[in-house]
Amino acid sequence: MGTFDEVMCEERRQRVLSWCLRRQETGFNGRPNKPKDTCYSFWVGSCLKLLGGQDFINKEGNFAFLMTTQDRYMGGFSKWEGYLPDPLHSYFGLSGLYVVSGEVDIHPALNISMRAFRDYQSRCDVPISWD
Repeated sequence: MGTFDEVMCEERRQRVLSWCLRRQETGFNGRPNKPKDTCYSFWVGSCLKLLGGQDFINKEGNFAFLMTTQDRYMGGFSKWEGYLPDPLHSYFGLSGLYVVSGEVDIHPALNISMRAFRDYQSRCDVPISWD
């Protein structure tokens, strides 16, 4: 798989970056005129990181939104505030927290830790570049 520079011209990269930034409210939505959703903290947050737009993310707003979808008694995250948590939104909610906050170094394209990615690269016969 190639780098962004090989598959996407700068004008298109800027347009995709702009589209992703418009998905941000406090959390992120996946399409215009749709409500924000826990899993898009990962999906859109990762895209922004891959496109070099992570500095434009409202980290505090995203964290505040995700905390409204957290179930404090049962654990986990739901799609929206007031709903029951589920495994998918719990997984992507945590992944989104890590990608957006930058506190844990996550590979945004693979959703694995950079430590795991480097370990995989060291054992793999075929070199992989995602830079």
